[in-house]
Amino acid sequence: MKKRHLLLGILIMFSCMVTLTSCNRKNVDISSDTILNDKPNEKVEIDEKIEIDKNVEKIVESGYEGLEKLLDEESSNRKFQGVVLVADGDEIVFAKAYGYADTEDKRKNKLTTRFAIASNTKQFTATAIMQLVEQNKISLDETIDKYFPDYKYGNKITIKNLLQMRSGIPDYLNELDLFMKDKATINLLKEYESNVYYDKYVEDYRWSSEMILKNLYLTELIFEPNEEYDYCNTNYYLLGLIIEEVTGMSFGNYLNEYIFKPSGMDSSSIIPLDSDAKGHGSDESGEIVANPQFTYAAGAIYSNIFDMFNWSRALYKGDIITRESYEKMTTPVDDYGYGLFIKDNIISHSGYIDGFTSNTEYDITKDRIIIVLENINPETDDLDAKYHTNLIREYLDESE
Repeated sequence: MKKRHLLLGILIMFSCMVTLTSCNRKNVDISSDTILNDKPNEKVEIDEKIEIDKNVEKIVESGYEGLEKLLDEESSNRKFQGVVLVADGDEIVFAKAYGYADTEDKRKNKLTTRFAIASNTKQFTATAIMQLVEQNKISLDETIDKYFPDYKYGNKITIKNLLQMRSGIPDYLNELDLFMKDKATINLLKEYESNVYYDKYVEDYRWSSEMILKNLYLTELIFEPNEEYDYCNTNYYLLGLIIEEVTGMSFGNYLNEYIFKPSGMDSSSIIPLDSDAKGHGSDESGEIVANPQFTYAAGAIYSNIFDMFNWSRALYKGDIITRESYEKMTTPVDDYGYGLFIKDNIISHSGYIDGFTSNTEYDITKDRIIIVLENINPETDDLDAKYHTNLIREYLDESE
């Protein structure tokens, strides 16, 4: 979620109206209308073509034994830790988990283990916006002063600018010196200056939308809206707030009702759980669980590979938004659409946050999905979910 120079290998990840008493997993009270209960013995039906036992240890279809050997060696030699899924259309042809969800209690990763997907959240936020556009509740060309009347640049920035990363707003995650201007916020950050791992501030329970907006209203644009592309988490934070204002629902509840349920994502939420994989960061960082009110609509979702597979198929097939909306989402400007990167017939997004990396990829021409979720900070520039996605794709292409 955050760029590597700021968060030890972290690139890309936010007020949530779901009430949290603490950002510690053990202190979170989750109501039944916020997340669906996980049922380990339940069968998962995917597009009514195949049925998968959620307790299955792995899936290796004929012809994919070589891929298993490659990833087994990667896990053994390079400490790859996470879960991988490859699908050919509606059929999952490979899925396997590696390493530990929690090294302390030796709890192994499983195919059903949830991971922080960080900035992969953005495609869900963008889809929610497109749903509201289809209902004529939002216009892509309307300016955001309608929602943030106290923001002096609100009459220059459109919702489309936010979606396409072309607003000119500084990034509240990666450009702290440009964005964090409010005295209370600066004082909060100063409390972490003496911490051996400064970025522990992402856990702080005091983060709120009010605090983020106070800082937004004090910032200057870094370029005029629509003049250029600049990846910026603030854009998607604001989109989440717009979704809440238009619908009268919390961001988390909207996702659950109109994104997760219709997509068959029965395990996903924006609330971290004890059963999730734990991010294995540095010795200095320890385990970090970012406050969902800080990560929010730019990177707060926790999900597993089955849910992400169901999501990819539902989005592509028009089960969530219309084909017209999908085409708008996947029409790139500077290789970025709405919450998705598009290049060379591949639609993708990656995510980075303390202890986690994720990457999702859909090859349009081959109708092939690759999903990689990892719970370890990259020890090198190569050891992350994006690297492993590339490794898998190259192997599959050479094997054809």
